[in-house]
Amino acid sequence: MIPFLLEILKHYHIFGLLNLFLLYILLLSYSDKKLTLWYSTFVLSIVLDLFNYIGLFSLFFYSPNFTLAYLPWSAFTPIALYKLTLVSYNIKTTFHKKVFQLLLFSFCVIFCYFFIKSYYILLGDLSLRDLYFLTENAFAHIEYWIVKTAIITFQIIGLALIYSIVKSQSAKPSRDINYLFIMLGIMASLFIVEFVQDIYTHPNTILSSPNNLYLTIVTTFGLIIAYRKIIGIDSAKRKNNQTLSNSKTYELDFERLKNIEAKMLSAMEEKQLYKNKKLQLKDLSKAVSTSENQVSEVLAKQLQTNYYDFINKYRVAEVKRLMNSEKHKDYKLMAIAMEAGFNSKTTFNSAFKKSTGLTPSEYKKSISAQN
Repeated sequence: MIPFLLEILKHYHIFGLLNLFLLYILLLSYSDKKLTLWYSTFVLSIVLDLFNYIGLFSLFFYSPNFTLAYLPWSAFTPIALYKLTLVSYNIKTTFHKKVFQLLLFSFCVIFCYFFIKSYYILLGDLSLRDLYFLTENAFAHIEYWIVKTAIITFQIIGLALIYSIVKSQSAKPSRDINYLFIMLGIMASLFIVEFVQDIYTHPNTILSSPNNLYLTIVTTFGLIIAYRKIIGIDSAKRKNNQTLSNSKTYELDFERLKNIEAKMLSAMEEKQLYKNKKLQLKDLSKAVSTSENQVSEVLAKQLQTNYYDFINKYRVAEVKRLMNSEKHKDYKLMAIAMEAGFNSKTTFNSAFKKSTGLTPSEYKKSISAQN
């Protein structure tokens, strides 16, 4: 029974059907003309992928010449370029772009290798196909495992890239995002199960491996774009076209910001994060389990301030409290400032005067005069 199930999982038409099912759900749930065009093209490419996977086996074993055997590679090129161009415009951060460029470069190298090798065999002696494609030969056997390892690597990096993009934009992923991650996990599991099965069964041909690699790349990158559309990373342009009557969206956004604001205030007042002299924006965002961009958005929209003024406000309040404390009445000003979280005399003096209108020395004298 188990070998039978593994054999079913090995067939990538199931992988393709999962993609089609997912894409139709997205298409129906998030209607948009440009998005419809994108998904239609993506569905077409999946169909071509399936033809590539199924058709190449027939052409390889039954066609007297190789004129048609590698036609799908050429057919995929325009759609591949179209999708990769879309991805390049959708990935914004420097880190994500570097990862994307690394994946793209690796894919192009492997793609070109198989393409050139295929036509070398086409134009040369067709008897070479057994030497280069049947894994009973040492060269093809080693090449097969290299490509399979590359496929698994692309799956892992692709999942990590998508997770990174989602987490940087959403502190609490929606139910749709979780469903999509489950689908991606299933897809990645198919590759891993098939890879483990191959370790024991030793497949006969390498022919499908480059095509499976292509399927992995375009599917992973395609779903990156699907994620970005769903979680609203590209919603800025749409928001410009929305009317003020869309109050529900406004209320949801307002509630999200208020929730983050409450977490920030709690972290500052209860955990006293401001006493950390090396506190940075990334530390504050980590403490409230959200992204740096969302913390900055709350500071600007909800609190009408910036990060440094926000932190220094708490530090100045702590300095004033310590100055009025009997325990600290003989402390030097800089010692009190350091205890409150300041690490620079210049910053301390500037922040204190901006908040109180007095220098620290003047404020301390006013306390002494009152006593």
